Amino acid sequence: MNSATARLRVLALLAGACALSGCVGPTYGTGVSQGQQFLNDLDNAVTLGSSKPRVDYSPRAELVKPKAIGALPAPRDTVADPNLPESPEARRGRLQAAAPNRDGVLPVGFMTAEKEGMEVEAPASFKRQQDEDNSWIDPRSMAGQRVAAQEKRKVGAQGSPDQRRYLSEPPLAYRQPAATAPVGVPGDDEEVKERRLKGTTSVGSKLKSLWPF
Repeated sequence: MNSATARLRVLALLAGACALSGCVGPTYGTGVSQGQQFLNDLDNAVTLGSSKPRVDYSPRAELVKPKAIGALPAPRDTVADPNLPESPEARRGRLQAAAPNRDGVLPVGFMTAEKEGMEVEAPASFKRQQDEDNSWIDPRSMAGQRVAAQEKRKVGAQGSPDQRRYLSEPPLAYRQPAATAPVGVPGDDEEVKERRLKGTTSVGSKLKSLWPF
């Protein structure tokens, strides 16, 4: 009897220990305890790798060399190719070849022509005349500028009855008055309407409006 009771007590203790081992703490939906989840996170952090494919560092193949080196094509001539740009040396030689003889008298056409690669400055007399022309304003140009400014202001104004310039403006059909709308009949002023409205009120209502309470 004593041995059976001791055996039952040992089994009860083992069962309680097993039950308590599963209740060491909340699992937060993971199914494992906090300590085990922490160890799992550390293990995953250490073994975490990249999802990108590994770079192949294998040595490249050797260059393909021709079997017969002496049968290579000749290099292209840069001067004969029109698609290549002109080198500074070739341009300098072409300009020197096109220039007349420096020992003789230069032709008038060559002296007055515009030279390639050189800026042509206006004569001093032309600059002086240009400064004098710009020193005063022509009244006709002022009138033209005024008309242009008015046209620009008219174009930029909204609410044109015959043209819709912006999407924010209503369609042209909405701007047309109704067929029954009075045209050319001026309406009454607001002050006239107010005096007319006050004139139709009774004496009692007027006295009531003067009463402060």
